[in-house]
Amino acid sequence: MLGIGARDVKLYFGHWQTLAIGIILVAFGFEGIRIINIVSNPYSYSMGVLLGAIVGFVAHETAHREVARRQGCLAGFVLTTTGVTITLISGVLRTIGLPIAILAPGYVTIICQSPLFTTLPRREDLISGAGPAANIAIAYIAYLLLKLAKPEYQGLLAGIVDINAWLAFFNLLPLPPLDGSKLARENVLAWIALLVAALILMT
Repeated sequence: MLGIGARDVKLYFGHWQTLAIGIILVAFGFEGIRIINIVSNPYSYSMGVLLGAIVGFVAHETAHREVARRQGCLAGFVLTTTGVTITLISGVLRTIGLPIAILAPGYVTIICQSPLFTTLPRREDLISGAGPAANIAIAYIAYLLLKLAKPEYQGLLAGIVDINAWLAFFNLLPLPPLDGSKLARENVLAWIALLVAALILMT
């Protein structure tokens, strides 16, 4: 995810520590208190959500960061107080059965302004689209594996598909500060293609 409000307080505890907190928040925000099912069943849907959050969240934020860095920018993931709060509330709402998940504990902050960093134009569409595209790729791979898997692994793979499809779809919504708002503005065809791909996974 890219860009939260200017008044938000950024939280950073080191790269991997910050990502690890983000993973836990995203898994809880999507699955709610049911995430504790991983203790009793390592092949459960909830375990799939956790594994999907680990792979998908890291891939999403790393894709943003690496595409930005390849354009000569400085980039790194940070949590925000508002994002953490909203994601925790989402987990509570999911626990009581509401079908909406708001998974936005933080974002990749990017600095491209100084000529010391880059003289190239910044491609907002590539940076914004990279995260959702990573989630879509993971979800489709897990979906193909789901079709071939034995019944005992199908719940786990379904969890991986669902959380990555939702991460892609949610971030592609054309609402600031989500990725979709920038991608739709800069490259509407790419936005439509990714949004359709995410929607197919959710049907």
